[in-house]
Amino acid sequence: SAACGITSHAVVECRLSQLAALRERPAPAAAPSLPPRFLRQCDEHTVVALHAVLEAIASSPQPPRCDRHAVVAAPCQSGRITAARTLVQFRAGGGVTVSPHVVPQCSLHSLAGAVSVALGMHGPHIGVGGGPDALAEGLWTALTFVNHEAAAAGCDGAWVVFSEWDDEPAIDAAGAAQGDPLCRALALLLEPLATATPLMLNFHVPAAPGLQGRHVEPCAGLASFARAICICVAGSGALASWSVPCPWGGHFRVASRPLRLREAA
Repeated sequence: SAACGITSHAVVECRLSQLAALRERPAPAAAPSLPPRFLRQCDEHTVVALHAVLEAIASSPQPPRCDRHAVVAAPCQSGRITAARTLVQFRAGGGVTVSPHVVPQCSLHSLAGAVSVALGMHGPHIGVGGGPDALAEGLWTALTFVNHEAAAAGCDGAWVVFSEWDDEPAIDAAGAAQGDPLCRALALLLEPLATATPLMLNFHVPAAPGLQGRHVEPCAGLASFARAICICVAGSGALASWSVPCPWGGHFRVASRPLRLREAA
């Protein structure tokens, strides 16, 4: 098993029709400002996810030192709208129609790179997942880094950022997205338990003679996970902990930390 603390968090949701406005929205007053037009060419997932990180920074009791953090980004199905449009344009007009921004903005690592550059982070940044198991894969990567690599990399912790479409956008023959789907992002700042974090994240693998014939549980959705985080932080008593099953076995568990443990840290 392994564990770390969740120091800060934020959720941002945005409809596709509202993405243009979100690209231009300034950062919250208590968060670092973005360079002008920084999000102009970014993928939809990156726009929503970076604003989630900014909201998490703004809501943190003590502003985190961004230069001492790593970034783990775990988007689910990012870059598909731009990729579809690019393929349609390429078929119709050849290579001259392909934007040079496609590769740097629509790759798996693009979200992590954008967060790192925008906030001046000096730690490693990596993109993981990319598919339906991105939540579990992102949690595993970030938890591993915080427990085994952060000190060697000179980092205090790691931001782990998740993003997904509520409903996968339908693409027409011209490569344009249909409808008005919702893009959601969750940002968590993970740090060692030695800090006074309000939540704890741990990973546990139940003892078993083997994995043969094991029933694979579906991974929880990002929307459910985000709601559980908010409820646990609120400390209302309605929910003290919540588990995320992993497709390869084991569970991630998020739980409120007792006040005495926070004060001891």
